Amino acid sequence: MIGNMNDAEQIVAHYLAELLTPAPVAADAPAEVKVVAIESWRNAPAAPDIEEAVPPPRYLLCVAAGVKVAVSMADITHMLPMPPLSPPHHANPICLGRWRHPSGEARVADLAAILSPDMAGAHAPTLVLLGDRRWALACEVTDEPVEIDSASVMWREGATTRPWLAGMSKELRCGVIGTTALIAWLEQELGP
Repeated sequence: MIGNMNDAEQIVAHYLAELLTPAPVAADAPAEVKVVAIESWRNAPAAPDIEEAVPPPRYLLCVAAGVKVAVSMADITHMLPMPPLSPPHHANPICLGRWRHPSGEARVADLAAILSPDMAGAHAPTLVLLGDRRWALACEVTDEPVEIDSASVMWREGATTRPWLAGMSKELRCGVIGTTALIAWLEQELGP
């Protein structure tokens, strides 16, 4: 058996040496490049598609007045129990107040009031700080972040009402918030 192993190693070594040795090129002949296809090993696993290699985006499920929406974890800076807030500068029910944090101040928007003005003031024990920390959402978070496959979302395009509602997740039966559009809408509603 050892003899067979040595023979196999010699065969492989000879084969590799031939592959790695450049072929002689005649001085007057132009260099020619040949493309050779090598058959893959029979038992090798198939290479994953590039799309499969990237995990689906993760979302935080936020609840306000019984309505569940998903906010992309890529757009969430921090999450904490609702801290004391300083009063808002105006009477719009969407803005609950302001929260001072180490890098500035965030205006806190009532997610329930965003979803529907008649739901303003619903139980909101969690503060979810968004993006550049100028805005935060008051809501309830009951679950760990989840992955949502983009193919399972019915995306909205060109919506004039609720432009911050990017789509609906079929599998989780919840709305998917477009954070950039939400912040732009809040700044339009409440001023920068």
